[in-house]
Amino acid sequence: MKAIILAAGQGKRLRPLTADRPKAMVELHGQTLLDRQIARFHKYGIYDVTVVTGYCGESVKSNYSFNVKSNESYASTNMAYSLFCARDQLLGGDDVIISYGDILYDDQVLETLLSSPRDIAIAVDMEWKRYYSERFANPFEDAESLIYDKEYRLISIGKSNPHPDEVMAQYIGLLKFSGDGCKFLLSTHEKARDSTDLIGWGRAFPNAYMTDLVQELINRDIPVHAVPIRRGWYEIDSLSDYEVVNRSIILN
Repeated sequence: MKAIILAAGQGKRLRPLTADRPKAMVELHGQTLLDRQIARFHKYGIYDVTVVTGYCGESVKSNYSFNVKSNESYASTNMAYSLFCARDQLLGGDDVIISYGDILYDDQVLETLLSSPRDIAIAVDMEWKRYYSERFANPFEDAESLIYDKEYRLISIGKSNPHPDEVMAQYIGLLKFSGDGCKFLLSTHEKARDSTDLIGWGRAFPNAYMTDLVQELINRDIPVHAVPIRRGWYEIDSLSDYEVVNRSIILN
């Protein structure tokens, strides 16, 4: 099992906390988001951790060992591009956890995802509305589409401004790919990278979000499955998010 943490973005909505560091290096009660994530991976025997840096990459450090891959084009690219800066980590047939660098999650969330037998598994929060009501005046303000069938196979993920009926849960930025799942991911990347066609919800590959990449897998009829969770996670994308987490029970 390997892990890739995507930590290249500029985190503009978290400034001044991110004036000299990426979001993954923001501290909560004396511990960075990065240290919290790597410590949790280690707890579950995941020691091969790669961090994709970009903005203020020189500031990325941890009390734990990790590999570094750099997205030198971080200012003009997005999450999907950052992921494939660590392309080598997707080779070799190992299972790989992919995590955004600005999230926190507890043991149960990671355990639930790790226990999924699916080749491509996406953690989704069934109780997202309660949490989003703390973050936004309207919980649907920042929500994206997430629709799955009775077997939890995803049909739609990541469409902006969805109808409420299109929101069955919310994606949290935590994914697991088996060795075979990584092969599907690499094949999709190769086709998208060498084409001018738009992917997912209509973005060129360099500017695609991870949800665009996942939606592109779905569009290509590659099975992607939701793994339901019920809270146990936080996103720190803005100063108000930071305040919400500080008011809440701090994750160990």
